[in-house]
Amino acid sequence: MLKSTAVVPEPPVRTRPAQIRLLVVGRECDAIDRAFDDETEVTVESVPALESARPRFDDIDCLVVQSPTTAANETEDRGESGERTDDTTSDTPTDDESAGDVADRLETIRTDAPELPVVVLADELTPALMRTVRSDGWTAVAERDETLALLADRVHTLLERHRLATLARRSLASVEFAGDGIAIVDPDGDVQFASRSFAMQFGSNRDALTGTPWRALFTDAAVSHLESAALPTVAEGWRWTGSCTGRRQTGATFPVRVRLGGLEDGSLVFAVDESKESDGLEE
Repeated sequence: MLKSTAVVPEPPVRTRPAQIRLLVVGRECDAIDRAFDDETEVTVESVPALESARPRFDDIDCLVVQSPTTAANETEDRGESGERTDDTTSDTPTDDESAGDVADRLETIRTDAPELPVVVLADELTPALMRTVRSDGWTAVAERDETLALLADRVHTLLERHRLATLARRSLASVEFAGDGIAIVDPDGDVQFASRSFAMQFGSNRDALTGTPWRALFTDAAVSHLESAALPTVAEGWRWTGSCTGRRQTGATFPVRVRLGGLEDGSLVFAVDESKESDGLEE
């Protein structure tokens, strides 16, 4: 049976940067600039196309791009002369085409900037678009009609995640010297970072573990108990400790001692040590 221990958590500290540099692809800046409160100094610039933005990725904090339907609607609204028109005969991309175009843009962005925060402006949050965005851990989406209400929140959330990820990498670099088996799991349930010791215990390497669902690292019985006992404890702000059974890349199982905690963005921290005896969790 799993055992849990809890300690009183420290109040989370949410950090917002004093300055944010935004680059917008194909959209005017005024409305976006007004989306942020006076406590944050925001610099917003725009470029006509993604290719024009690529040389500037290292100089910005977040990139804002449009889905094709948004761009098409703006063209229809204003017409080629720049004046608003009611002509609705222009071809508008389908949901799948729009999502595919966003996926292509993200692939281009990730070639140069794997962890650059990106916000996609869309007319509608379609299932295809949401699947595309969820597949990229550094991208969020906001509906065009709610830009002022949601865009700033999306940007701040991505920047906070980026800050925590940077801190996590530095922490993992330090625990390498101590040999601790530690992994950071993102809010979607996938391994984001793993120490060398953690990867070795599961018969893998650090690169191969990145993107692996944490549930694939434990037996079905262990996952069930972690979901029912550990995750609710962590969600309430406590830390959890218990024994369960891990699953190596080869499929072999082994008993482990797990210490589980949470980060303020919903990420999980797994500290795993191989133990000599199982607690009979699978029986």
